[in-house]
Amino acid sequence: MNITVNVDEISLDTVVADIVRYDSEDGEYRDGERTVADIVAEQITALLVKDDRWNSLRDRVLQIRKEVIREALLPVIEQAMGGAFQKTNTFGEPVGPEITMRQVIADEAKKMMTQPADSYNRDKGTVLQQMVRKEVEAALGAEIRDAVKQAREQVSGEIGSMVASAVQAGLKAR
Repeated sequence: MNITVNVDEISLDTVVADIVRYDSEDGEYRDGERTVADIVAEQITALLVKDDRWNSLRDRVLQIRKEVIREALLPVIEQAMGGAFQKTNTFGEPVGPEITMRQVIADEAKKMMTQPADSYNRDKGTVLQQMVRKEVEAALGAEIRDAVKQAREQVSGEIGSMVASAVQAGLKAR
């Protein structure tokens, strides 16, 4: 008895089994097909998960994906930054001359530098002045903490020397 099996053509789309899959979005079971690609993907995943290098491979794939996305978006961003557009009011009607995104960003930066931080009390300065003030206070605070710490160490060392001298002098006096 001879059994002959002829397979004309196999590709990743070739269906090898009919299956029932659970659709988590609908919460229902659906009839589906299992292809050669499904089996290959399952085997590759099983090998990768079993391998200790899976995390580094995943990180590398994510890094490559970020680079590809960045390269694809760079021309779009450059075009958007340089291209002119028409500002509109809340009704969508054109207002003023055409403007570029670079001009909008520059205008907003100028506003931030000159805009009062508090519209009720202008004595507090501009948003930019408050940001600079906060950073200066943080930097000076760190410097002052270091100086106080060094001064404490120096004073405690001197006090320790003075106490030791006083104790020695008291013992000699006896």
